[in-house]
Amino acid sequence: MPMTSVLLADITGSTALYDKLGQQVAMERVASMLARLREIAEAHDGRCIKMKGDDVLCRFDAPDQGYAAARQMLAEPWPHGLNLHAGLYWGEADETAGDLYGDAVNVAARLASLAKAGEILAGNAAVEQLDSEARAAFLLIGSIRLKGKTEPTRVYSITQGTSAGRTTIAGGFAALMRARTESAEFRTGDGVWHLTEGQSLTIGRADDCDIRLSEPWVSRQHGRLELRGAVLEYADHSSAGSAVLPEDGPAVDVHRRAVPLMGTGVLLFGTGDQEAAGARLIYATNDLIPE
Repeated sequence: MPMTSVLLADITGSTALYDKLGQQVAMERVASMLARLREIAEAHDGRCIKMKGDDVLCRFDAPDQGYAAARQMLAEPWPHGLNLHAGLYWGEADETAGDLYGDAVNVAARLASLAKAGEILAGNAAVEQLDSEARAAFLLIGSIRLKGKTEPTRVYSITQGTSAGRTTIAGGFAALMRARTESAEFRTGDGVWHLTEGQSLTIGRADDCDIRLSEPWVSRQHGRLELRGAVLEYADHSSAGSAVLPEDGPAVDVHRRAVPLMGTGVLLFGTGDQEAAGARLIYATNDLIPE
């Protein structure tokens, strides 16, 4: 497969726009932003391979082209309360039948899912190919073990604002660098659940959820826990959001994005009240820490 700079950008704020303006007007404004993202990619000698929902997938022949496009997308004064978060990676990718496949696509997508609004996360393979001036724009925020990778991927961040807008990881990136999560346990007042490698659990009020919670502010399909590649990840799918309260770290708010978990702590769904038993899940991971 040829080496390619892959940039996956995802629009944020569209849900609120649909609620506020209605389907037709919101669709037009999202489509306008997607068209502008395509223009930016093409202005930096890239190509938009596909647009799906609120996502745009772009490829570039050189790392500096992908970086320049990402920076311009981040700096753009997006109207109507819209913004973006994105993942950038340099690696192998192959274009087939109007789509892009390969390691670089998978990593860029994972990084985009972890990035906050107004933030681009880039893997070390993308950053290390840039000149010193471009590299200086990034802040190393740590490393994370990604599926299919034998070594942790160093992750760098560029944001529109201060460090408060950067991605944080519950339990800390340093912990992820040292340990592998072998299994995890989850508890409510009504039951106990376990995860091992490759397994997942859904959380919400719906009858078909693996972990059913009773509070009315919990969404029917609120979120999902998955243990894959020795990393436990919680993905929020709700309208009200979630909160992660690690025992040994700062609280992390999670809203329609994913966050790795490690150690022990509490997950709150749709509320910040730790006493709300019907919206509270205690977690504990069993981690293998090398000497």
